[in-house]
Amino acid sequence: MTYQTFTEFNDTSIAGLFLYPAQIVPAFVPLVLIALFLVTLMTTYFSQRRLTGRGDFTSSFAVAGYFVTVIAFIMSLVSNLVNIVTVTICLSVAIVGTILLLISKK
Repeated sequence: MTYQTFTEFNDTSIAGLFLYPAQIVPAFVPLVLIALFLVTLMTTYFSQRRLTGRGDFTSSFAVAGYFVTVIAFIMSLVSNLVNIVTVTICLSVAIVGTILLLISKK
């Protein structure tokens, strides 16, 4: 099997930019979703900390979980990009974040 370059890949649209690495490296999309989760988590936490003086990690965790769930659902609309297991894992992380948020409030 010869090495396929991006110029030989048929789909050069925005979806193709994600489909090509996902076909070569199957862990690409979950790594992108984890990176989005971490960036959203840290951004919301430190913006809360800057604005109020205290950051709430559990609320940032829940917000990041739901944000990544929405992104994973949108990415699942493109065929062969995100499977239903990945979307389910993202949704379960969001639900766990919500449960932690509800438990941690005094």
